[in-house]
Amino acid sequence: MRKRKKKEGVYLDCKSKHWQCSYSDASGKRIRRTTGTTNKREAINLRNKWATEAWNKQVRGVEPDRSFEQVALLYLQGTKKIKRSHSTDVKKMRPLANFFPEGLLMNTLTGKDVRAYIAHRLEGGVCNNTINKELSLLSTAIRWCNSELDWNLPNPVAGKRLPVEVEEARCLSVEEVQKLVQSAQKAWSKHTRNYFPDFCLLGFYTGMRSGELLNLEWNRVNLVDRTVTLRAEDTKGKRKRLVALNGAAYEALLRLRRVAQDNFPETPWVFTHTRPRNKGERIQSVQKVWGTAVERAGIAWCTPHCLRHTHITEAVHAEGANLSDIARGVGHRNTKTTEGYIAVADDRLHNAVANLPTIVRV
Repeated sequence: MRKRKKKEGVYLDCKSKHWQCSYSDASGKRIRRTTGTTNKREAINLRNKWATEAWNKQVRGVEPDRSFEQVALLYLQGTKKIKRSHSTDVKKMRPLANFFPEGLLMNTLTGKDVRAYIAHRLEGGVCNNTINKELSLLSTAIRWCNSELDWNLPNPVAGKRLPVEVEEARCLSVEEVQKLVQSAQKAWSKHTRNYFPDFCLLGFYTGMRSGELLNLEWNRVNLVDRTVTLRAEDTKGKRKRLVALNGAAYEALLRLRRVAQDNFPETPWVFTHTRPRNKGERIQSVQKVWGTAVERAGIAWCTPHCLRHTHITEAVHAEGANLSDIARGVGHRNTKTTEGYIAVADDRLHNAVANLPTIVRV
């Protein structure tokens, strides 16, 4: 029996309210896809447009028009489940989307457009490293579309990276951490004094990131075993890890637990507002109180992440330290990342060479 030839066109599928369509692509393969519309006329127009683009690509070698929105959306959707940094990619894509006009055809994107974006971001006071990361995302999105979707878009981003001066990360001295904690204890608001000094102590003693601390729940704190469990979804690296608590960190958590018991025993959050208008709500940011505490302490500019750098530096120089154990404790996949966090003070450089064996000159 002769097989009936399937017709190309639009049709309704019992599984969807939208019109479906079929046509042959540039290689002659039959493509079936949804038009995303319940209007038959719109569906026919879309099907004809896609069929024409496929024919132009096959016969004339003309690449169909691809907009910036298509590239950004398809890339973000296509990598959402496989990239740990998906949420970061979304943030980096926003300034790109705000600059490039709606409907910009990526087929015609040139180096001039990329340089205009760079100039725009520099005028806004954005540092070279941040601009490089944004451009890298755009370049990656273009290459992903070309590889995964068989597009043929130009990539004028290549070779446009700005020079970046590598600076050693700001690492606090033990004396500066002490001043910072004392400053936090002198905060004007008693509600800030209820949590912020212990936030600083836990950041220093555990090396946990600010987000990991502020999102910490009591059901992941084991005061008996003196450990904190961070789930994969709680960490930047999307890997579960166990954080050990020393005596000082344990005492800090006990103080926070007493605050919770006295104000809101049912709260799931370790860091919770005691201020009446926000009572029981999770503290979402320490940026403002941190800046005030740093200024009051009279120390040089730093961010909460500096506590993590300080924790790693002090841990590495502690007696019997093991770099692999430290890397595991702070959630680094390899020790090279951990090494980038280590700052060496001048006096430690002298100590490093002081105990070398003596060579007698004869």
